[in-house]
Amino acid sequence: MNRIRQLIKEAIEEIEVYNSWLSSYYLLKYIESDAEKLCKVGEINYDVTLDSLIFFTIYLNGKSIDKTRLFSLSFLVYDLLSNKGFKVQDPLFQIRWNKRYFIFSPRINDHLEVIRKKGLVLKKNEYYLTDISFREALGIYDKLSSRDKNDLQDLVKKFKSLRKIKDIKTFIRNYLAGRNI
Repeated sequence: MNRIRQLIKEAIEEIEVYNSWLSSYYLLKYIESDAEKLCKVGEINYDVTLDSLIFFTIYLNGKSIDKTRLFSLSFLVYDLLSNKGFKVQDPLFQIRWNKRYFIFSPRINDHLEVIRKKGLVLKKNEYYLTDISFREALGIYDKLSSRDKNDLQDLVKKFKSLRKIKDIKTFIRNYLAGRNI
């Protein structure tokens, strides 16, 4: 199977399983824009799926995480893992500086709702892992090299030190600009 067929299947799954028409639309737009290149690429076996990325992000943050921090930290984790050569399923992040969720992913948003309904993540004021999702997140962590773990821990430590949303925005702007953070 080639990459186009894989992405089309993901787009269908976004609608059928996650009721995410917006994510499906973005996947189809991506396919349309890079169709020639994608025809030549084979299927990708993900090291980290979208649900696993959500679990892993909550795990890295500690016991729990609110939605704004979940989007922001998952963006940073996705970027770091992707740059380290891991095959991570694309969350289709959007940057919207003037919104509450300035880093947003319709895919993560809809997947989060479904895994919450399945009982894999608990929600009170914040999101918490269950035993099953904790084990899955730990499995990802165990796959990392010690250098990757250190890089991730350094990033998370800096991120967790930020108390205000304004500080997180500044941190991410600096991160995207390639400034030393």
